Amino acid sequence: MNSVLVKEGLKKFSEVLSFNYPAVGWYFSSEEIEDSFVFKKDKWVCMFMYLKMVIKKGKRVRYAGDSDGACTGPAENFGFTDVEDDGGVFIAETERFKKNLEISKAYTRESATLIHPPKTKYLYMEKLENIDDKKEVEVVNIFPADLTNLTKLVGLSGYDRLANMDNVLTPFASGCQAVFTIPYHEKFQENPKSIIGLGDQLLRHFIPEDMVSFSVPSNRFVEMANNIEGSFLDKNFKNPTGF
Repeated sequence: MNSVLVKEGLKKFSEVLSFNYPAVGWYFSSEEIEDSFVFKKDKWVCMFMYLKMVIKKGKRVRYAGDSDGACTGPAENFGFTDVEDDGGVFIAETERFKKNLEISKAYTRESATLIHPPKTKYLYMEKLENIDDKKEVEVVNIFPADLTNLTKLVGLSGYDRLANMDNVLTPFASGCQAVFTIPYHEKFQENPKSIIGLGDQLLRHFIPEDMVSFSVPSNRFVEMANNIEGSFLDKNFKNPTGF
């Protein structure tokens, strides 16, 4: 979805919802854009150590196959390198996020089915308002200010759907899966779901305590923004309170 349309959608959301942090957009490019942050090789980091740099300083981050020596999660979960098979040891025994190796391996197998090959050599994460108007945004991350604003987004996710119970997912997922891999996968589905994320206990060490992500593919983001008018979020609608 063209970034201009996505920004217009964000403006509509901003008129009726509150956010703690600026929205973030993801886009592919074959261009090695100057002044982008690139992960150094052979030194482990978590991408969320640098999220503040994106949302507060306006820096863009570049992901590619050459970053797997540093930030391994995005390299694998964004499709630039193969997912390493460690027999489930890391998730089950190091992080203890799964009870045993069998469950951990099942998680890894399922996760691999959500990964799509990158369109181009590079994937960029940037504050949405700063993205070039000619870019095609794939995924949008917004950060609702509180539980009330989050529930409004949940409500809007089902506003135009016949099904009621599975329009929003809160999956067990790493941070990089939650903000890009899974919502990007939803782009290819008939009825894309919204994804609530940043519940990974490792990454919680690197982000503000009040931060939770609400992520959708860009086409669904614009669709939801266009649904605001006439819905319970319409500025001209007076929500009944007498019952």
